[in-house]
Amino acid sequence: MCNKKLTPAEVIRIGERIVIGIMGKIGSGKSEASRYIAEKYGGRVFRFSDVLRDILQRLGLELSRENFIALGAALRSAFGNGVIARALKRDILASRAGVVVVDGVRYSEEVEMIRSFENSLLIYIHASPEVRYSRAVKRGEKGEATISYEEFLKNDGAETEKRIAELAKLADHRIDNNGTLEELHAALDGVLEGVVQRDQV
Repeated sequence: MCNKKLTPAEVIRIGERIVIGIMGKIGSGKSEASRYIAEKYGGRVFRFSDVLRDILQRLGLELSRENFIALGAALRSAFGNGVIARALKRDILASRAGVVVVDGVRYSEEVEMIRSFENSLLIYIHASPEVRYSRAVKRGEKGEATISYEEFLKNDGAETEKRIAELAKLADHRIDNNGTLEELHAALDGVLEGVVQRDQV
């Protein structure tokens, strides 16, 4: 396996900017996959939730999953389903990163935003509910450190999660992430090194 880390300049020479969208349900390993890709291939991670985080912090509101969901729903209701995707696209276009990783694709408008870039890739990360619950509690983000399994399953059925299974059909690659970090990293390398080799030809 090749361990050569590509610089953003090398990626741009290969095929201009590459935008990689990561899909998956709560605790599937999206953030770890995004972190690894950015570190290994010299990229930058963007999250749709960053747009919501900025607003919640400015309003002095708790960064809870409930508030993220409520704010996202309110913005989409008032300004259209693509409002957050459009905001994030502006951030991506302003970036000089050759490899862009978009963590947390959940809506069709977000898929369309990823696909609007000439070089794009969608990866779906899958893991069982039991594994995802364990990871969510361990990381303790957005008030999940003390969440019960029943509450986790309820959140799993929230609007932001409902469409992921359907959108997963649009992914270029599916990675099962019920195993170790090493297995996840190897699977990601298998996908991305193949893309780079193909673009180089």
